[in-house]
Amino acid sequence: MRAWPSPCPLPAAGGGIVAALLLFSVVTWAQTPIDPLKRPDEAPGEYTWQVGLGYTPSGREGFAVDAFGQPYAYTLLSQEWRLTLVGTIHFGGGWKTGIEISQSTTTVDELRRYPWDEERLSTTHRSMAYSAFQEWRMDPKNRWDPRVSMSLGHPWKAGVAAAASLLRDPMVLVGEIGLRSQQEEPQAWLTLALGAGFVANAWISLTTSGSLAVPVLGVGVPMTLLGVRLRYSLDPKGKGEVGARVMLSLRGDRAWVSLDVEWTGRGP
Repeated sequence: MRAWPSPCPLPAAGGGIVAALLLFSVVTWAQTPIDPLKRPDEAPGEYTWQVGLGYTPSGREGFAVDAFGQPYAYTLLSQEWRLTLVGTIHFGGGWKTGIEISQSTTTVDELRRYPWDEERLSTTHRSMAYSAFQEWRMDPKNRWDPRVSMSLGHPWKAGVAAAASLLRDPMVLVGEIGLRSQQEEPQAWLTLALGAGFVANAWISLTTSGSLAVPVLGVGVPMTLLGVRLRYSLDPKGKGEVGARVMLSLRGDRAWVSLDVEWTGRGP
């Protein structure tokens, strides 16, 4: 019998939340096409919200043996749909708090080809995930803008991370190192992430990112994520924007692509 692995392991996906919000905060602020790029002030009381829709298709083909010892060839198609809600609010002293709620629906269709017959199987799985994080912007005037964060989530996961960024108009470079834990094996992962953002003008920005998750407690397969995100501002002050992201995931001998679209707002 074969086990169909999830196309979105929690450590790698959870580890990108803080890095993505960091890029989201510092890359997209440019008042006019000729104004110099600058970091946001992040005044107390400022908040952001985001609604996202995601789709991840993946599949595989091969040979296997069923529970009765009968060999067959199979084709599997997995499709995951995600709805995600994210909100953050800034407090005094460089503190920021955020929550994320995600609902996913995964369908798996399988065609088994026996020497004498064919069999079609279909399953659907729905799940909810919740997470919250706390971030501290240690020194806003520092050229590296250092930040530390911690996160908790359900199903059980937790993490701590440290990040820094360097602004070189019209680009921003971001790096993060973190430690993530989860209930199932492997219980702990070391995550490394790098990102680069480019602001074309007051309306368009582009970010690229890459991350690596390596198990440090328990046995697991390392995972690499490579992504590109395009954002379009809906107003000159940056109060609203829409974006699209393409993410390539590599895990062992498997690879799959995820697509996401987002709608983001800021206030007050």
